[in-house]
Amino acid sequence: MKFGAYEFAANVDQQIKALATEEYLRRIGRGKLLREELYPLSRLALRFKQPGLEVQVEGFENSGRPDGYIWITGYREQEFEVQITYTGYEDKDALRAELLASQGYAPGAGEIRRNKKDGVIVATMATIDHDEHITRISAAIMKGFGKKVSKSYAEGTVLLIAFDEIKIFGRGNWLDLFYAIEQKGGLVESQFAEVYLFNGATNELHRAA
Repeated sequence: MKFGAYEFAANVDQQIKALATEEYLRRIGRGKLLREELYPLSRLALRFKQPGLEVQVEGFENSGRPDGYIWITGYREQEFEVQITYTGYEDKDALRAELLASQGYAPGAGEIRRNKKDGVIVATMATIDHDEHITRISAAIMKGFGKKVSKSYAEGTVLLIAFDEIKIFGRGNWLDLFYAIEQKGGLVESQFAEVYLFNGATNELHRAA
């Protein structure tokens, strides 16, 4: 079922608000779909909403070909499928999320593992380079982009690459991220009509191609 952009975003926000803390932090149950697909899709739809344009959006939860669909009507007419890929979330991040949910804290960097004997998560703190997050996220974005461009999609499909990184915030960090992506080959020469990057940790969305 399709909804107006504002209604869709409000509904997604309410569903996220209703999640149990563990569901939200660990991305389990409906938390995974909401944080990795529906929330990014809702913010992309809001990106197109402006006076004179009506925007409707539908999120598909059945693992079909498109992850979403957007209709734009008004002084310009456009509709397109949306492909969403969530990237940059690894096994160690899942362990940090589990530790945060159970203990209320978790080191942001350093070795983390699950003890095979008793299942307890063991984590140690460590220092990292000041631009580690740029290197890590840019590599993850390129990996996600590479997987998507290897497949065929409907003409006019828009790609949305989502990630969560609290340290990528504001113009300076985004410029550093785009530069790092360009150094790795860039988000170019694909079948997608447009490519967007969305940082769910800061609610920032930028067109990348």
